[in-house]
Amino acid sequence: MFERFTNRARAVVVQAQQEAREQLAPAIGAEHLLLGLLPDDQSLAMRTLTELGVGPAQVREAVERHCASGAGLLDDGDVEALRAIGIDAAEVLRRAEAELGVLPSAGAPTKWRLRMTAEAKKTLELSLREAVALKHKYIGTEHLLLGLLRGASGGLAEVFADLGVTHDQVREVVLATLRRTG
Repeated sequence: MFERFTNRARAVVVQAQQEAREQLAPAIGAEHLLLGLLPDDQSLAMRTLTELGVGPAQVREAVERHCASGAGLLDDGDVEALRAIGIDAAEVLRRAEAELGVLPSAGAPTKWRLRMTAEAKKTLELSLREAVALKHKYIGTEHLLLGLLRGASGGLAEVFADLGVTHDQVREVVLATLRRTG
């Protein structure tokens, strides 16, 4: 399937892996794919979100509010308790990885490629379906965004609700943009 990804869509997956690593998540989740869209403001996905009045900072804040699981190895309660006494759990784990080369926990992220969660894999599958439905022979950032919206559940659904963005709105803007640009 990755052979059908545009260079921009591939960059999203690479950035998603980086986002997951920075959060010390044990795997790449759908929320990391969403965050992976943010750096390229010229991608169709980001132009669409901008047209809908949503910027990268808003997306990141909503993801942090609804999806962030602290450092990935600790539960939310652990992270909050450490934060209350002035300890940044993510920074402590980053330093441990830097010094030890790997985090001291089974399944912890390493410098190697992270696996994807079932939700992230489903997002990629739905992205392919979105491309096929639009009769496109490629998978671009717009298809990734549509796939994220179509499969959103839990925290990710709350992110999109918070942002006021729906699948139908995004699809409409994407189609209008594609008609204008040919």
